[in-house]
Amino acid sequence: MASPDPRFYATDDLGTQTYDVFADLHIVGSSVEGDVEFYRAAARRTGGPVLDVGCGTGRIAFELTADGWDVVGLDRSEAMLAIAERRRAGQSTQMAARLELVEADMTDFDLGRTFALIIAPYRVFQFLLTPEAQRSALAALRRHLAPDGELVLDLFDPRLDLCLPDIRPSGDVEVVRHPVTGNDVRVQRLERVNDPVRQVFDEVWLSTEVGRDGRELRSLRETLSLRWTF
Repeated sequence: MASPDPRFYATDDLGTQTYDVFADLHIVGSSVEGDVEFYRAAARRTGGPVLDVGCGTGRIAFELTADGWDVVGLDRSEAMLAIAERRRAGQSTQMAARLELVEADMTDFDLGRTFALIIAPYRVFQFLLTPEAQRSALAALRRHLAPDGELVLDLFDPRLDLCLPDIRPSGDVEVVRHPVTGNDVRVQRLERVNDPVRQVFDEVWLSTEVGRDGRELRSLRETLSLRWTF
């Protein structure tokens, strides 16, 4: 049985556990490809420290600490931060000391310090579904930005033909390998509802882990909600 729809990446389940392999699959050939080098160059330009907002499992943060920068990774998902913490524990003492992980909401946080560079990679800002939430986040980010610092937000430029109310997902199934169990995980977008007035879409994703004998071992329904901007 599929579990009820939680917020995307909220639980320690298939969505978070396969995040890195699924992200790698989708970044290649997309508009996000090459973003690691982009943020590394930004850090060289501004210097540190760096605040990585919506750091998730640390895809960008660990690359920056490897370059010698002090990084604070902030995310509201305890499950994603737990994966990042396990990765941090496997780093050298020197590299691990450069990364601090903080569980907090980007709309309301206070770290008591400022940063030369603040990044919000991979469309994380668009998880904020109202103008009020976006303004609150921008205010919080501004409070943490050093004088002459830089804020980098990654936003997708919406294709209007995909924002119409009657658009439906293709239903195609993508398969990734679970990094721990080695089993196949099938990922399918089941439903999509577009709200052009609110500029928000809600997509229902179904992830199913399949054993080597073909049996379905567990499944998870999650709802991905993003707000597009013009």
